[in-house]
Amino acid sequence: MDKDAKYVYIPDQDGNDVKFEVIIYFEIEKLKGQYIIAAPAFEDSEDAYAFKIFKDEDGSEVFIALEDEDEEFEMVLETYDTLMNEDGLEIE
Repeated sequence: MDKDAKYVYIPDQDGNDVKFEVIIYFEIEKLKGQYIIAAPAFEDSEDAYAFKIFKDEDGSEVFIALEDEDEEFEMVLETYDTLMNEDGLEIE
């Protein structure tokens, strides 16, 4: 994924592409993974979601939403909080 990408399209459960605004992209070496925190673009919602980025057999990127109760999700959330605080950005 282009680390400077502002938007990504992620299919919903019905297969429709939904445009998400990338809040932050980061890697976690311990988990050997790439992640984004993203919010639905052009929606009046303050919801944001954590996604892990995989490559499928064709080399295409696949975004998998992380579950709230998962240990991986907790590590991603901690990393996000740390990065946002380091950059002096507010977290609501």
